[in-house]
Amino acid sequence: MSESTGKLHVRSADGVQTWLMEFPPVNAIDPAFLDSLESALDEAERDESVSAVVLGSALRVFSAGADATWMSETVGEIGTAGLVEVFNRTMDRFRRLCVRIRRSDLLVVAAMDGHTLAGGLELAAACDLRVAADDDRIKIGVPEMDLFGALPSGGGGSQFLARLMGPARALRFILEAKPVTPSQARDLGIVEELCDSGGALERAETFAGQVAAKAGRIGVAAAKRSILDGADLPLSDAMLLDRAVHWDAMRRGNFPAGVEAFTRTYGRRG
Repeated sequence: MSESTGKLHVRSADGVQTWLMEFPPVNAIDPAFLDSLESALDEAERDESVSAVVLGSALRVFSAGADATWMSETVGEIGTAGLVEVFNRTMDRFRRLCVRIRRSDLLVVAAMDGHTLAGGLELAAACDLRVAADDDRIKIGVPEMDLFGALPSGGGGSQFLARLMGPARALRFILEAKPVTPSQARDLGIVEELCDSGGALERAETFAGQVAAKAGRIGVAAAKRSILDGADLPLSDAMLLDRAVHWDAMRRGNFPAGVEAFTRTYGRRG
């Protein structure tokens, strides 16, 4: 199946939806951009056959953050004070979208085949995993401190980055405001996997398809809840959460069939 939602192109196959952003020239974040991603997430979460989403780009960039052209036009229409109000509302929507992605029962993988900057990196950081093309021409970073003296906070970027990189590395990365290459981003903990130039989308789709086939939505949701929620809890509480999530997943899934498949693969005791 293939369809388009505005300028967000959506295709589905074998439990995986691929979303290709096409908001020329740089997939800038504005109300129309958010409308498309919010609608796509609504539809994917309603479709019980979908277990994973790959977020990629139809352009040469993943995303370069907030739309400067839109902001300039808005200033001309309603003035600076009006822009601040509208911008804050838009960034609140962006933050809520990023939180929804992180809390969704779906696995969301960012496929970074091009520049991923500012709000674009916040969006990628909100995803569960990130695959990037190993191309030193690609820049990944949050230049806000250098440009505006501000934190990358529209989508909660400072918090997502701290959880990916660790607080000290995230603090330095944000304060230096210096974009890095994909290989450097992997070394910093921002990106989990590198692939050949231009191959991030294909690799992300392959991985998402494997997860959808093996774990399904129940398994994905259980793993996300246990690991992501548990990371913010004391160890003893996290272990209790882990057990509760485990038994809930067993109850909702096809446990007897899974046991039988395990014994066929690895053999029975004795």
